[in-house]
Amino acid sequence: MSVTAVIAGAGNGTRLGLDGPKALIKLAGEPLIVHAVRSMAESGVVDRCVVTAPTESVQLFEETLERAGFEATVVAGGTTRQASVAAGLDAAGTANFVLIHDAARALTPPGLIRRVVEALEAGHAAVVPALPVVDTIKLVGERATDGTEPVLETLDRTSLRGMQTPQGFDMAAVREAHARFAADAAEEASSAPDDAFLVEAVGYPVALVEGSELALKITRPLDLRIAELLAANEG
Repeated sequence: MSVTAVIAGAGNGTRLGLDGPKALIKLAGEPLIVHAVRSMAESGVVDRCVVTAPTESVQLFEETLERAGFEATVVAGGTTRQASVAAGLDAAGTANFVLIHDAARALTPPGLIRRVVEALEAGHAAVVPALPVVDTIKLVGERATDGTEPVLETLDRTSLRGMQTPQGFDMAAVREAHARFAADAAEEASSAPDDAFLVEAVGYPVALVEGSELALKITRPLDLRIAELLAANEG
């Protein structure tokens, strides 16, 4: 069974207070995209990587990965994550399975990647790593004029899970899902929160496997600080 990884790296670093692609921000001396591709290579279960990049940065991504000693197909992403992943899927070839990953989850352990692939090989069409939700979660109503929000319900967190990546799919299933909802990909307001959402919407069951605290998504400056500490500890 062949496996291709599509790594979404076309996002910008605005929330990190930086100009330019978030995937090129350095963590422990190397760009996030290099960490992400290395994890795929070290997992031993991924045959090929496709990386999405901002249109104007495709060559820069290629050069960055080449300097680091990694081979990947780099393609231009879209205006939303969903559109970028669709572009990556178009370049993913005829693999049996695809792993859709965020470059921002740069410290994802190879063992987590293997867990996802093992579940796909066991017959699941869609597999997502996840962690139990540890905070109390409240469902709230519309924000009032004084800035407060009314609590409508306290959710039972024992049955809630936080999703991570890479999310693994049967290639035909995820391509079907992206094709069905391609019209929603142009705007952030209508695009999918993750790829498992699209697959669920066309009727495929999604199975969860154990995630990892190391697979945190680097979005804010605090996330980057935490990732630096984790990377130093791992080293």
